[in-house]
Formats: sequence, C-alpha cells, structure tokens
Amino acid sequence: MLFCVFLFSFLVFLRYQIYYGYPLQTYLEYPIIIAQDAILLLLILRFSGNMKRALFYAVTFWGGWYVLTLRKWIIDLAMNLCTFISAASKLAQLQCLWQTKDSGQVSALTWSMSAYTCATRIFTTVMTTNDLAVLIRFIIMLILNIWVTATILHYRKIKKTD
Repeated sequence: MLFCVFLFSFLVFLRYQIYYGYPLQTYLEYPIIIAQDAILLLLILRFSGNMKRALFYAVTFWGGWYVLTLRKWIIDLAMNLCTFISAASKLAQLQCLWQTKDSGQVSALTWSMSAYTCATRIFTTVMTTNDLAVLIRFIIMLILNIWVTATILHYRKIKKTD
C-alpha cells in the first residue's frame, strides 16, 4: 500500500510540473520513475496472484491524474500533501534508526546521493521555475536526507581488525 502512495506522489509531482507548464528538463526523470514503479507494481500483483487489482489501481491513478487539475487549489494541496508524505517516510526511517541504534543494511551512500540530488534540484528549480512549493519540498527533503545520512554514519558499526 505504501508503494502505491509513493507512486501516486510521483504522479502528483509530474502533473504539478505539467500543469504549470514547466520545462521538460525540470521533471524528465519522473515519467521514467513512474514507468519503473508501474512495471514493478504489475509484477508484484502478477506474482502475488492479485492481477484483478491492477485494473483498480490503473483506474484510480488515471482518475487521480485528471481530478488533480480540476481546480488549482487541488493540485497545490496535493503537492503539499506529497511533501508531507515524503517527509513522514524519512522521519519514520530516522525513528527506526534511533530505536534500534543500528544502521544495519541502510546505505549511507544511497542517502547521501539522495541529498545530493535534492541539492541539485534546489539549484535547478531556482534557475528555471523558482516555484516556492517545489523549493520548499526539496529543501525539506535535503535536510531530512542529510539527517538520515548523519544518523546512519553515527550508528554504523565499526568492524574490528586483528
């Protein structure tokens, strides 16, 4: 279910960028991410024996795609909710790290790359659209990604050598 929430979040961000007529280079990765996630969702449904749900998800996402732009406030609200959802998932990751005090299999490199991506997206957003909602989203994500990376590095176990 959480997977579908993130997929819908990507759809909202893509629709937001298209709705406001932003240049293709500011959101080009999102159609690729959405296609990958849609294929993954289909594979999950196929191999779990739930292919009947695929039509439900397709209709829901397709309907959501069009409902988002019925009114300007709907797309703006959806964009802000997606920022909240993304931030909540990162805070949940932080909470898990704090509770276990072990970074386990969590990759500091992956989280630092995510932070770098947010930093570059802040720069490109300022240079192209200067959209406040998008800037706030990426600033929040940058701060949380750096926080998760620092927490992972803090709890990383040091291997002893003889």
